[in-house]
Amino acid sequence: MTTMTTPSAPHTPVLLDEAMRYLAVREGGVYIDCTAGAGGHSAAIAEAMGREGRLLCIDQDGEALEFARTRLAPFGRRVSFIRGNFRDLDVIAEDEGFEAVDGILMDLGVSSIQLDTAERGFAFAHEGPLDMRMDQSSDGLTAADIVNTWDERSLATLFREQGEVRGARRIAKAVQRARPLRSTWDLAKAVEQAAGGARDRTQQHPATKVFLALRIRVNGELDSLGTALPLARSLLGFGSSREGGRLVTIAFHSLEDRIVKQFLGRESRDCVCPPVLPECRCNHRATLTQLTRRAVRPGDDEVARNPRARSAVLRAAQRKAEEQP
Repeated sequence: MTTMTTPSAPHTPVLLDEAMRYLAVREGGVYIDCTAGAGGHSAAIAEAMGREGRLLCIDQDGEALEFARTRLAPFGRRVSFIRGNFRDLDVIAEDEGFEAVDGILMDLGVSSIQLDTAERGFAFAHEGPLDMRMDQSSDGLTAADIVNTWDERSLATLFREQGEVRGARRIAKAVQRARPLRSTWDLAKAVEQAAGGARDRTQQHPATKVFLALRIRVNGELDSLGTALPLARSLLGFGSSREGGRLVTIAFHSLEDRIVKQFLGRESRDCVCPPVLPECRCNHRATLTQLTRRAVRPGDDEVARNPRARSAVLRAAQRKAEEQP
């Protein structure tokens, strides 16, 4: 029998102090939280921006956004809520009147609401359907569609490229052989058997990265991030202090972090020509200044309080003043 659970507490924001420090939220500022979730980071931004500030909270998960709406109700009309995907950031921001903003946050992790609600199918801690859609109002692809219909080669490619799964072909074969897979536990068991059994408590369960790969594909997460980053950069403006707006990202796996790192690296250089060229031909000009030359990670105390923070990586950048129109 499937055991359904619902989250008992709001999502605990990861790297909250660090995110606030790099956003440098000021009174009267204008901010966008692209992945508001249950509103943990958003609440801290709203508190710091004061009565004259404005905050736009975006999330494609309607359930999480309702948590955020309730949590931020005391801030009234200073905070707006939009259900949507940050790959449409330019359209959403224009529609809501958010232009030349002072800061943008992208917390790319899955919220506790999603992980702890069995019906969502994001994790195998509880048995539930193989869904994994962040936007459950859509008729899009589910994890069940993938594991029950894709051929072995396509599954192996997905597991290897978007989950960095070792033994991807062997696991894909086991998944295909175990069909039909109806629940998170069905899938976890098939992967576990293909990987040679469960790990002890000190090791990562062999199904963890398979679930990650499926979630990324179902929600188009990497494509959305690649689209959203340049949109965010174009929205960063200049405040009364003439300082450029700031972009802060928090990633939870290497594929996300690689996209962010490469984007910030490119946009902080004046030339992106191949090294073999004797002179610059690209005419590229830096639009950002990196504030975090090295990734910022949670300390031991935070990981002890919130184990889900252990893989978090924060990066930040600021719009270059000379890019002001």
